[in-house]
Amino acid sequence: MRRNHVDAEVVEGIWRHDKNMEEWFYASARSYFDRHFKDVFFDKDRKQEIFQTAFLKIWTEMTNGTISVSDGNVVRRRHTGEVQPMTCSLLTFVMAFAKMEYRELVRSERLDYYGEIFDSAEHSETMKMPCEESTDTLKARIVDDCIQRLSPRCVEILTMFYYEGKSLDEILMLRSDRSSSKNGLKTAKNKCMNTLRSMATEEFRKCNI
Repeated sequence: MRRNHVDAEVVEGIWRHDKNMEEWFYASARSYFDRHFKDVFFDKDRKQEIFQTAFLKIWTEMTNGTISVSDGNVVRRRHTGEVQPMTCSLLTFVMAFAKMEYRELVRSERLDYYGEIFDSAEHSETMKMPCEESTDTLKARIVDDCIQRLSPRCVEILTMFYYEGKSLDEILMLRSDRSSSKNGLKTAKNKCMNTLRSMATEEFRKCNI
């Protein structure tokens, strides 16, 4: 089996139910996902769930003809019925779906840091399809990038507080060897959030948003 396949070959292979191609694309997508999501700000126990859901979405689009090949190029049929060339690779598409799944997951788990950084009350723009980046989608991507630049300590504290919904007392107990007091932990949490907010705000400024 060949080690690499271009996207058009993948789409046609999936459409034909080529088992070798199916296995190759799944392994490639999983490897790509693991490399690019290894430091992303979410509970690692949910990683498989996010990947499987994202992968199923692109798989469905290839098998139902939403994503297809025309004149050797990969194209995608939009909800309006218009067919346009894909502006990103299939693996990038998987990641875009995964990030959408992640954002939906953290919203359902009471994670509020996105709302603290930018106004996302309706989240209407973030639900647009991948490769059609809106202002809010760009903001969310910037926040993702900023999170990856935080210290491991900040990531741990913010994950436990915002994502896992743990109280300061619970976090203090779990980090008893590193945090001396509840007030100290609260201060650390606020500093981490302020750092994240400042980083994101600066990046928003650079992008004129």
